[in-house]
Amino acid sequence: MMLESAGKRDHTGGMENDSTLQHETTLEHALDIAKANHKEAVRLLEGARAAHKTGDVGEDRVRQLEGLLAIAEEDLRRVMREQ
Repeated sequence: MMLESAGKRDHTGGMENDSTLQHETTLEHALDIAKANHKEAVRLLEGARAAHKTGDVGEDRVRQLEGLLAIAEEDLRRVMREQ
């Protein structure tokens, strides 16, 4: 699936630097998604750690969310390198 750029059309109706604009738009979107996923993983892990202290969440759930955060961090680093 390719994203369409919201860039200006030239007088012939085609996109100026179409492939470059699509690539930048895709990378920007990927970065936005990676940042949002990281933020959500941190939020979930913090909540699980707090709930674990009160006995509402088991250690296995905390470990699972720590793994999720590690994946989100790895993905964010990868996307930032591709920018």
